[in-house]
Formats: sequence, C-alpha cells, structure tokens
Amino acid sequence: MIELERDERQIVRELCSMSKEVIPSAVAKGRIGKVWVPERDNPSFCLIHSGNFVYLAGICPKGEQALELRELLIKNCSQGFITPSDERWSEWLEETFGGSCRIMSRYAMRTDEDLFSKETLNNYLNSIPEGIQIKKMNQNLYEKAMSSEWSREICSDFETQKDFIHRGFGFAALDGERLVSGCSAYPISDEKIVVKVATHKEYKRRGLALACSAGLILSCLKQEVFPTWDADNIPAAGLAEKLGYIFEKEYQVYRLGNLENGLF
Repeated sequence: MIELERDERQIVRELCSMSKEVIPSAVAKGRIGKVWVPERDNPSFCLIHSGNFVYLAGICPKGEQALELRELLIKNCSQGFITPSDERWSEWLEETFGGSCRIMSRYAMRTDEDLFSKETLNNYLNSIPEGIQIKKMNQNLYEKAMSSEWSREICSDFETQKDFIHRGFGFAALDGERLVSGCSAYPISDEKIVVKVATHKEYKRRGLALACSAGLILSCLKQEVFPTWDADNIPAAGLAEKLGYIFEKEYQVYRLGNLENGLF
C-alpha cells in the first residue's frame, strides 16, 4: 500500500465522492488525515485515516492487495472507528477479521444555525459548579489534554501541538489547575469543524461537557464556522440534543482493537 502526499490526493477524489461523510472529502482535498492506495495509477480503492475515523471506499480487494490492506488496518488503524462505504465493505471486514472485528453503533446528528439558541448556550456556559473555571484552550491546556488517556480524545485528531495552535480551538473546564473536561474543534474545511468532547469520569453529570461545548459552538457561530457532531454513544447524542442538534440516524462502524496483542 502506498501513502499519498497531500498534493497527490486528487487521484482519490472520485472514490471519496461515493461517501456521504464529510471527512473523506476533506482528506481527499489534502486538508487533513492520511490516504493509502494500492497503486497511484487509477487506484481501485483507498483507505482514509483521520484521527479516530477510518474510511474504506472503492472496490473491495482480493488476493495480495487484500492481505496488504488487512496488515495496514491492524498496524495503523486498530483503535479507529472503521466506516465502510457500502455493504460489500462490511462483508469484507467481517470475512477478513471474523470474531476479531467488533461492530459498534454511532449516532449522526444534524442541525443548522437557526436551531442554536445563543441564550440557551450562554446559560449552559455560565451554569457551572462553584470552583470550576471554563477557559479557552491554549498550548498549556493542549499539553494537559494529551498527557492523560481520558482527555487525549479531545485533541487526538491534531498531528502536533503546533497543528492545534495553528488550526484548532477549544474550551476546557478546570478544577484548580486540573483539567477535568474539554471540547475542541477539528477543522475539516474552511466552513466546517468536527466537535470532540471528553470529561473525566469523576466529573461527569455536572454540566461541564455541556458548558465547554456551548462555549465552542458560540465561538463557531461568531467565526461563521459550522460545528458538526457525530456521537459515539447515546449519552453523547443526548448532550448534542441539549445543545440544539437533532438525531438523524444510527449507523454501524467496526473496531479491530489491538489484534497484535489480542486486545480490543
């Protein structure tokens, strides 16, 4: 498998157009993520990886190409959520990985700017427990987020600290100097971002994720950037609905886990 440079990715744009997701299109334009193909000359399929999201598009491979794709998925994408572009890819994943492939549900949310209530969002932002501060994320808070397993999800889509400072933004909840919740905006185009949010288990159900997310959405509205939301569980979908999103659909993704160590 060949990893494409950002200026080579025009060769997969037609393949990515088959997907209804926004991330493959952004990756194909060279904005974010990584792309692999079996050959540069008219590739029949591609693997896209951006943050925790993995996409398979094109014609399912056979023989040696299938083995190479399997090895690449295990090596580079074992902790990602793999979204097949159609049923044929779902079948390929299940046949290739068998019982090592875990099927999970995610929840697509939709909205438009008219459904966001700035008054409601400001109320969420200001309704936080005593002793908690909400701050805009900076270099120091990025480092805090990346230093712990639970909070790494907030900024994991960014390649480096410099990348986050240059392209991203977010809000964090602090208990003293301790990071306890946070939300970041991962840009997928000039007009859209993906919302990533996480809260420490000891601080859940206190409105912190709601406050951080509200601050981020208000910032997006000021910048005329649209915040897209894709939830990995029902509570996250419920959080999105409080903020002004509407449930669109449940869909299936696949996760391989760490097959090299026999773990999910």
